Amino acid sequence: MSLSVGIVGLPNSGKSTLFNALLSRQIAQVAEYPFTTIEPNTGVVEVPDERLEKLVQLIKPEKSVPAAIKFVDIAGLVKGAHQGEGLGNKFLSHIREVDAIVHVLRVFENPNVTHVHNKINPKDDAEIVNLELELAEIKKPMIYVLNVDEGQLQNREPSFAEASAGRQTKKNTGIEGEKIIICAKLEADLADLSAEERREYLQEAGVNESGLDKLIKAAYKLLDLITFFTIKGGKQVQAWPIKQGSTAIQAAEMVHTDFAQGFIKAEVISFNELEKAESWRKAQELGKTRLEGRDYQIRDGDVVEFKAST
Repeated sequence: MSLSVGIVGLPNSGKSTLFNALLSRQIAQVAEYPFTTIEPNTGVVEVPDERLEKLVQLIKPEKSVPAAIKFVDIAGLVKGAHQGEGLGNKFLSHIREVDAIVHVLRVFENPNVTHVHNKINPKDDAEIVNLELELAEIKKPMIYVLNVDEGQLQNREPSFAEASAGRQTKKNTGIEGEKIIICAKLEADLADLSAEERREYLQEAGVNESGLDKLIKAAYKLLDLITFFTIKGGKQVQAWPIKQGSTAIQAAEMVHTDFAQGFIKAEVISFNELEKAESWRKAQELGKTRLEGRDYQIRDGDVVEFKAST
């Protein structure tokens, strides 16, 4: 499954910084002036899932493979892009190729990083980009990322970013849609730290969960994806992203074309039931696994073993 999420926004909104944080390595070129990124950069990002970690602890496989989605860093959009302004036609063509959009809005203040309109106003920025997408007849699902500075994350008073997120304050940006508050610079700094150091850093910043984890999970949901798992002879545990409403035969096709062509049945158990049973064999003995046909609709968290003729 090759579903992708495009990261868009005005130049210098922090798109490439966010993208680099997502990949935990510097791939996109980041600079403090517009139009640095011309060709889209693409990266495959793991989807955080505690269930996979628990299955690994339970099964103790030789290898584990997480679900993943593709993020594409698309160079900054400007007013008039639909008419070709600022390499607009090229940028818009890249946006048309993705399945969902992460729209980065600049909230952070930094005199060393110029704003293309010389003012920080997320609502106006959102309207500019959204109008260009509308005029270019581009309609995909979208999440807004409010890119704040570290101080705004720590601020307990009603802030501009919090107002943008829809909390009850006197300030209301009027931005409609799902919003996630992230400090892209902080997330990029965290990428170079160990897991323990990241936890300590987040605690010091007054944040309980990585903004990237929230974003990746939200993007996954935006793509209308759920996760099922396979356990290959106890040697490999794998999480598979699949569209909500997909059938067992479609899931089998994802795992291996031979499973779909020779499909007989799918032996299925929910993750929760398998965790309680503590092993596949024990779950079978307890009658917790069940056989399903080709039209069975895969549920989020299903652990599946396909029965196929060879």
